[in-house]
Amino acid sequence: MGMTVITATTVLTRFCFNYTLSWAEQLSRFLLVWISFAGISWAGKIDVHMRVTAVSLLTKKHPWFFKVILLIGDFISVIYSLYLTYRIYLFMLMVKKQGQILSSLPWIPKWVMYLAGVLGMTGLAIRIIQRRTIWFLEKKNRIFKGETL
Repeated sequence: MGMTVITATTVLTRFCFNYTLSWAEQLSRFLLVWISFAGISWAGKIDVHMRVTAVSLLTKKHPWFFKVILLIGDFISVIYSLYLTYRIYLFMLMVKKQGQILSSLPWIPKWVMYLAGVLGMTGLAIRIIQRRTIWFLEKKNRIFKGETL
């Protein structure tokens, strides 16, 4: 909502008053980065994160094989997101060490933008692990209760 208000205000002031807020565009980008990485973490929670599902869709006739393929895809997603977390973290430390700031928003250090990537990718890994652990524990409880799967 905040990003929409800032962008609408910028468009209004630019075209109606021939005046541009110097900080508005950079703040909108900053908010877009944070919203995007929050969305990545949320996608892991609700199981709509990006993964290759072509092979798993071909194996829907064999439920056990389908689940194995999904678990392999989730494993690869977790490893990749942890790798990206590490790389973004290293880059964030470099930016912090250099003392970079956003040009139009000098009160916000530039490393804060990269912090969104670290938190978003870590959140993706945690959410995938959390979702699969809950799925496994629920399945295990149903087996111990004697229910058929």
